Amino acid sequence: MNLKSRLARTLVSRLSQQEIMELAGEALTRWMIRLSREEKVAFLTKLVENNLQQALEGLTREDRARLMNALLRHVAREFPLEDVDILGAFGTMEADDELPEWRK
Repeated sequence: MNLKSRLARTLVSRLSQQEIMELAGEALTRWMIRLSREEKVAFLTKLVENNLQQALEGLTREDRARLMNALLRHVAREFPLEDVDILGAFGTMEADDELPEWRK
């Protein structure tokens, strides 16, 4: 880990939740402006794939349902749902033995 990463981690660990949200929003906005559309899609895909499980760790099934219900309004507003292949997306889910413990 390089010095910049260690310094950033140290600073982030001392920030409040509100400061983290403001910093993350500002950093993503400034950084993502430099990306092409294809790079943005790839980055956001990897960001979710690599971090969603950790972000949801410790949440119950009920917590997750409440969160999903809260997020659906934003998803519906920001994504062209008529073009989304929902059946195809769910058709590629892993076998039961690969699902998170809370889904079993």
